[in-house]
Amino acid sequence: MTKLLEEAIAALAQLPESEQDGIASLILEKIASEKSHTEPVAKPFWQKIQEIGAQVPREEWEKLPTDFARNFESYMYGLPTEE
Repeated sequence: MTKLLEEAIAALAQLPESEQDGIASLILEKIASEKSHTEPVAKPFWQKIQEIGAQVPREEWEKLPTDFARNFESYMYGLPTEE
C-alpha cells in the first residue's frame, strides 16, 4: 500500500461513517468506470481492410488487373505477361 493511500485511509477513519460510505462509493464508482474504459476492443485487421476497400469507387476497382498475382512480374518489372 502506498503512503498516500495510507494517509487517505487514516483521514477517512476520522470522518463520520455516513461520509466514509459516500467517499467509498465514489472511489468504487471511479474504479469501475476506469476498468470499463481502459482498452477499447481493436477491430480485426481484415475488417479494417474491408472498410478501406469500401471507400474506393467501383470504377477504380474495375481498373485493377483481374489475374491478381499471376502476372505480378509484368506489372512490377515490365516482363512479358502469362496468358
